[in-house]
Amino acid sequence: MRLTPDFSAQTQVDHWETQVPCVSDQSQLEAFATDLTQIFSLETDGRLSPKQAYSQIKTLMTKLKTQVVGD
Repeated sequence: MRLTPDFSAQTQVDHWETQVPCVSDQSQLEAFATDLTQIFSLETDGRLSPKQAYSQIKTLMTKLKTQVVGD
C-alpha cells in the first residue's frame, strides 16, 4: 500500500522545478521517462523514502535541463 508522502514538512517547491523543458531529442525524453518510472517504482515499493525520491527526481530534472540547454 502506497502512503501519501508528507510534503508539508518540505519547503515550497518552486514552479520552475516542476516544469519539464522542451526536449527535441526523443531519446532524451524516453531515457528521462524510464528513469522517472524506476524512481516511482522504488518509492512505491518502499526502497526509497519520499525525500530520497524527491531528491533523485530533482537531480534528474536538473540533468535533463542541462542536456537540453547544452544541445
